[in-house]
This record gives sequence, C-alpha cells and structure tokens, in this order.
Amino acid sequence: MTHKVELLSGKYVFHADSHESILDAAIRAGVPLNYGCSNGNCGLCKARVVSGAIGQLRTHDFVIRDADKIQRHALMCSSSCQSDVVIDAEVVTHASDIPVQEIRIKVRKLDLVSNDLAIITLQVPRSVRLRFIAGQYVRVFDDQQRSHEYAIASCPCDEKRIEFHVRKLEDDAFSSMVFNQLRVGDWLNIQGPYGDFVVDDTKDSPIVMVAFDTGFAAIKSLLEHTTAQDKERPIYLYWLACGVEGLYADNLCRSWDDALDEMHYVPLHMSRNVNEILDSQYDGMCAIEDKFTSSLHRIDHVKNAEVFIVSPDPVGKLVQQLLIERGFQKENIYHEVIRGNPDLKCIHSTNEK
Repeated sequence: MTHKVELLSGKYVFHADSHESILDAAIRAGVPLNYGCSNGNCGLCKARVVSGAIGQLRTHDFVIRDADKIQRHALMCSSSCQSDVVIDAEVVTHASDIPVQEIRIKVRKLDLVSNDLAIITLQVPRSVRLRFIAGQYVRVFDDQQRSHEYAIASCPCDEKRIEFHVRKLEDDAFSSMVFNQLRVGDWLNIQGPYGDFVVDDTKDSPIVMVAFDTGFAAIKSLLEHTTAQDKERPIYLYWLACGVEGLYADNLCRSWDDALDEMHYVPLHMSRNVNEILDSQYDGMCAIEDKFTSSLHRIDHVKNAEVFIVSPDPVGKLVQQLLIERGFQKENIYHEVIRGNPDLKCIHSTNEK
C-alpha cells in the first residue's frame, strides 16, 4: 500500500510504499532528506513523526533516547509508513551540506557510443550510497591514479547507479584508459561530490536547460531529478551539437518529450566540427548565434525561468548574452563548464548541411 509523506515545512510531498523505508522513498522521489550511512548507524536521518503511523522496518544500531522516543523521533532509513504521515525532518539545502566521500565502485556497463565517446555505468556496493545533488561532479580514479573530473549523468533518485559520459581526449591518460583498457567488472574509485550547479527544488518556475555536446551529462542529471519530483515545472531542453551523431541520446530526449507534458526538447545540429566552430572564433560564434537565436521564440513566454547552461566558456557567455537581451534575468542564469572536457576537444564530425 502506498502512503503520502509530507514534510512539516510544506515544501515537499512524496509517496512511500509500506514495505520500503521512508528514506528510500524520499531518495526515489528526489526529496533531499538529510542522511549519512542509510543503514541505521549514524542517526543523521532521525526525524520527528508529527502525525500518522510508522513501523520499524529493520533494527538499527543507533540508539534513540527515551525522551526522543516520547516525542516520536525515528530513523527514516529504518522506518516505513503505515498511514499517511507528516514528518519534521532535516533536508539538504546547499550542495556544501554534503560531505566529500571516497567510494570504490564497479563498472557494470560500458557503451562505446562512437570511436571517441563512451558512457560508463557504475554499480555502487550494496552497503554504500554516493550522496550527491543533481548537477554535481566527482573525480574518478583508476588503480594507477589516473584521474579526471566528470559530471554525474545519473539521477540521485537512482543512487545505486552512477553514470559518466567520457569523451576521448588526446594525451589524456584517463580517457585513454577508458577506451583501451577498461572492461565491465573493473573497479574505479570516485571522490566527491563537488560543485553547486544545482536546481532550487523549492521553486516552481520554468526551467531552461542548454547543453553543448557532452555538457548533456550534467543536464541529464538535473532533468531526471526535476521530473522525479511531484511537481510540474515546464522544462525546455536545448541540445547543441555537431550533427546528429553529436546528439548521442537524441532518442532518450525525444522519449521524454513524448511522455512528459511539461517537457520540450529542441535539438540543434551544427554543420561543422565542434573544434572548427570554436577555433574560428567570430565565424563560429556567429554560426552558434544563428542556430540558437532561430529557436528562441519557443521560450519567449518563460522569461522568469531558471536557466542552466553547460558548455565551453565562449558558448556560455554568448548564450547568456542572447537570453539577457531577450529579457531573461541575469541572476537566474547559471553556467557550468563541461567536466572532463572544458574546452571541448572532441573530434567527431558530420556531413550534415
């Protein structure tokens, strides 16, 4: 049976099955309850049950004082709903509230999308969780201490699966390892999370997301997190890339567009190699400006939107300028460079006109 869980603050509402922990249900719904170990040892997920009935799902080592029991405090990682409940629980309000973690993690899947792009899916050990907020990044190491920073492309609501999008770079030891040596079943080490490129969950204004090439990784995490919540925030996704092959998850984006009423996907194909566009400076920026400007009429009615851009700096500055000229508020526009490839040294090309 499914029950409604409401936070006393009124800012979050989600649903939990009677056979799952309240914490698990919150994570699945994208609600950032505070927690640590998630297995009953640390007590960070302790909350007060204001109304409704809960049951103990599993035993825990953390000792709740008698005075707290009288006030109906319980661990959310070890408790389940027996009715609709209201809880007074701490939530993570800032990215800095989450501690840096170090986790050893196994490669579950390795998709070579092209000769220079790989999608790595990692499986977190059963007894461990990587706490992060959508939009953050981590540093990934192999056993030879080769490393790189990558945006987490998966959603915190699927906390056992971690995804990275890796572009092959010249003279880069880690990306060479990924394409030449990494195999399913291998282990990698991750350290993080870092960054504050995150959505304010307490807002209900529209969201405009602009991804450039593999900048889609961070945007994908933000989008999946936002749609996991019981809110209907209009989302406009612009993905600018080198031709069709640069839009490597185009089918996924189109499926979101078809399935979600509030989702609007705008793919933008560039006819030249990305590095030619960026290296040509004036001509390249003009090409990007023309391509992006031609579709901006789609968001003229959402100038109060929060805007999240993941791109190289020149592209980010151009997009911000175009949006501000159109009436968007500068303080609502956020930019992040592409982790793992900040200057976008990709090599794929296309013959599209």
